[in-house]
Amino acid sequence: MKCTLFLLLILNIGLSYADFTRGEGRFYASDDDNHQFIKSQLIYQGFKNILSKEIEKIGLNKELFWNKYNEKLEVAYTERETSLREKYKITPESSPKEKQNFQKRLRKSKLLIQRKFGKLDNIVPKYAIKKVSRSQQNSKLRFIRMEGEVNIARLTKLYYTFVKGKSSSEYGTLFINANFDRNKFSYSDLGIDNDKDFEGVVLNNWLEWFEKNKPQNIANVEILGTDKQSKLQDYQKLPYENMLANVPEVFVNSLFLDIEVSIEKTRYNEKTKEFSFSYAGSAYLKDLQTNLIINTYKFNSFDKTYRDSPDVKLANVVATHVYGMAKDNFLKVQGHIKNLTPINSIQRMVLTDYRSIDRVNDFITLLESRGIKYSIRAKVDSIGMNRADIIAYYDGKETDLKALLSSLQSAKKDLPFELVDSSSSIGIKFKSIVENL
Repeated sequence: MKCTLFLLLILNIGLSYADFTRGEGRFYASDDDNHQFIKSQLIYQGFKNILSKEIEKIGLNKELFWNKYNEKLEVAYTERETSLREKYKITPESSPKEKQNFQKRLRKSKLLIQRKFGKLDNIVPKYAIKKVSRSQQNSKLRFIRMEGEVNIARLTKLYYTFVKGKSSSEYGTLFINANFDRNKFSYSDLGIDNDKDFEGVVLNNWLEWFEKNKPQNIANVEILGTDKQSKLQDYQKLPYENMLANVPEVFVNSLFLDIEVSIEKTRYNEKTKEFSFSYAGSAYLKDLQTNLIINTYKFNSFDKTYRDSPDVKLANVVATHVYGMAKDNFLKVQGHIKNLTPINSIQRMVLTDYRSIDRVNDFITLLESRGIKYSIRAKVDSIGMNRADIIAYYDGKETDLKALLSSLQSAKKDLPFELVDSSSSIGIKFKSIVENL
């Protein structure tokens, strides 16, 4: 007898606005600044504080966002400074008074650019100023306390506008694949004809969950078909360093969620007509452009016992437990997707004379923490006698990475190293701590 499966789905309904959020800011005023200008700058600083809180609240990376925001703001500053220097004919030979006047104009111009940059007023369309004050120690230092209502949809769009980075191609697809390991029972034991009546229904319901809850940085969600599986296998055979230059169009900016499920019938009591099943599973999320594993997920395993009766459709019960076991991890998957950063470069680094694995791990931690501007992620590719190969994934150029590494050479006294450049990789040779003193 063929049984039709039904799974109960719980939908999340998002709201457009957050509640009023408290914020504060400070601004160091000049003697030339009028009241309205100071107030406008204080509001801007208050907006930034409010948005930082909301970015954290929706599970995004505020440090990364403001890093990318400030990076583009600096470009706007540089363009304006160049324009003003040409307009007022400022050269190294200009008089001290001319240079002083120029710096005043430049400061004012930069602050005006800053106030409008990113159109933060559109993100916080409603706000109330609670208090404006000045420091008792320094009358030029002003403070603001305020509350604002944030449009979450606009904030999310702004976040991805800045974080998307230098690779400006369209957002890609989340491909989903699932493998069902069935032990000691057949699908006919559940009252269904074949695997498609079970696995296909569960997989399609997972797909439906992601279609309804996909983050804004994913355009589509689909099941990975056999034709694309073949393309993916061929692509993944490439060396890491060659992958970005040879991404098949179908996988550009795309992700892969691979789900493994194990279902085992552990017992059947003929007398009581009771089935006992054991459930377990795991998954991993991968960036298809780089073959980088973003995260892994271990599902909570459990055992269930059911009594076989005309009122219980065993296939429905088992399918619902399989669906729910994986779905319990989907919010984590969604969060990791939301926080993805762009990658447009992959670089191999060869570490030598590291003496202990701890030094390799410390180096990776230092590189990722100081390289947030370039969204750097690094992993160990291979490790052997006196050599560890590290793959760095980042949003920038090779010169950016080398400049960062140069700045880190003396960042930690217990982690001194020198750069050893080669045609195929960047060499990192660690020094002994005594040698560095």
